Formats: sequence, C-alpha cells, structure tokens
Amino acid sequence: MSEKGQKIYHRILFILSLLLLAGLGFYVQKNEQSFEKIKFIKFEYILVLISIHALNYYLLGLTHKMPLKKHQIILKFKEWFGLCMVSELFNMLLPAKGGTGIRMLYIKNKKGLSMREFLSMSFAIVLTGFTFLGITGTIYCHFFLNKTHPVFVILESIFIALSVSGILLIFATEALGKIFKFKRKYSPKAYLFDLKLSSAATICWIGMFFLYPIKIYLSFLAIGLELNFADSFEISLILLAASLFQVLPGNIGVKEVITAYIAKQYGIEFETALLASLIDRAILLLFLFPVGFYFYWQLFLECSLPQMNWAKAFFKREQSVQTLP
Repeated sequence: MSEKGQKIYHRILFILSLLLLAGLGFYVQKNEQSFEKIKFIKFEYILVLISIHALNYYLLGLTHKMPLKKHQIILKFKEWFGLCMVSELFNMLLPAKGGTGIRMLYIKNKKGLSMREFLSMSFAIVLTGFTFLGITGTIYCHFFLNKTHPVFVILESIFIALSVSGILLIFATEALGKIFKFKRKYSPKAYLFDLKLSSAATICWIGMFFLYPIKIYLSFLAIGLELNFADSFEISLILLAASLFQVLPGNIGVKEVITAYIAKQYGIEFETALLASLIDRAILLLFLFPVGFYFYWQLFLECSLPQMNWAKAFFKREQSVQTLP
C-alpha cells in the first residue's frame, strides 16, 4: 500500500472509531430502559450469557484462524480472536457484515494474503456453516415442526433452498463451471475438499448453532419466563435464517422484532419477548464493546494513530491560521 493509501486507511480507521462511539451512545440512549432493567437481573444470568457470547466468538474466531494455516500464516490469540471481535464489533455499525472488510485489510496488510484468497477462504467457511444450517433446519422442520403458520412453511422452504444450493456449490462447482462456461473469481475448492479443515469448521459451526437456543432460553429465563427448550430451538432456527439477510448493521431492531413476533406464536406476549431480546442485545454490547474496542486499539489504532503525525498536522494548522489576514 502506498504512503498516501496508508494515510487514507488510518484516517478511515479513526473516523470509524468515532462513528462506533457515536453509534453505541445512540443505541444506549434509545434503549436506556433495557440497560436499566439489567440491574434487576440476577448476576449469574448475566455472567452465563456473557460467557456464551465469549464462547460463540471463540468458535467463530477458530473458523477464521484455521484456513490461514494453508498459507503458512499462524496468528497469535490476540490476532485471530481479536480480529473476530473487531469484525463483529463493526458489524454492529456497518451494513451487510461490513466488519469482515476490516479483517480482510488487516490480513492483507500484515500477512500478505491477497483479497482473492481471503474471499475464497471466507466463502468456503461460510458455505460450510450455511449448508450445515440448511440441512439441520430442513430435517427439523420436516419431521418435528408443526407447520400451522405460513412463517413456518416459508422457513422450511428457506432451509431446503439453503441445503440444495450449498450442496451444489460444494460438490458441483467444477461441473457447473464447465456447463455454463463461466470463470470463477474465487476458488473455495482447496478449502472445501480439505477434510480436516472442513470437519473442524463444521464442529465449530455445530457448537455455535447449539449455543444459540441456550442463549434464547436464558434470555427469557432472566426475565422470569421459562421456555420449553424445543421452542427455544425453533425460535433460534428462525433467527438464524433471518440473519442470512442482514442489511441493517447487526440487524439492530430487526432481530428484536422478529424474536417478539415469533415468540407470540408460542403464546408469549409481544412486549415480553421484545424485552428479552433487547436485554440479550444489551448484554452482548456490554461484552462486545469493551473487549472489541480493546482489540481494535491493540491491532489497529495503536499503530495507526502515531502514523497520522498529529503534531505535524497541528503545526500546519497553526501556520495556516497565522497567515490568515
């Protein structure tokens, strides 16, 4: 990256950090009551929910770390876990998983991995997770879900489409390329057909998927409502399916409303379910913001801010002020 490009990059990082602080302040102000209600929740529930979030990001970080070994890139814990936290932190600010771009730039600049390889690697890992989710969701919806509501019928269709498309992309990319004569920009084949890597990634995804209903169960239990665990699992499947269509940063507002609407189908009051979802979001931010910002500072800002040469910029500003008539 050229010197000019580096300066632009570091300034963007600084602006993003300011936006992040402003975004957090705005969210806390808008959901002040939810944060206030946390004070009345038993501390053990908060601690367990934070632990679940930490374990979830640990497993997610492993899926980011493992494929890099194919390129002889070994990340320290601070890097692979830190990049995961930073990426998820900015997903709360930027639309459409924009935090992934920050992780990609770090790997490119610090480790020399091309964007094409990064995208191929990320596509393969995400495809593994989505295919597993599609197969699991299809089996559950077909055999166990009582499809008495149009939402549940749509849900099964989404999981079937996810399963079929995932299997085709994994096993038939070469054949499809020859039939339709298109050239792929990204080549996830090397990652998908590495059985050791794909098996380890699948185990991580299994762990993350089964943490989700536990988190939902505890979120409702924290406000005094004990859900049937099967209901928690069904709600989590719907929320995971909704997360595939993330447009708003972190699906803020969308996730809460969907949780409340779906929970209403299980006889839970809309306001009660909305409160449980808001409290879960608040507890997530209580963990994600300080930990994510710590790693953001360690990996990005600490080395970026000195390169911005604040003293020189201030001196130039003083000179321009003095030359004014």
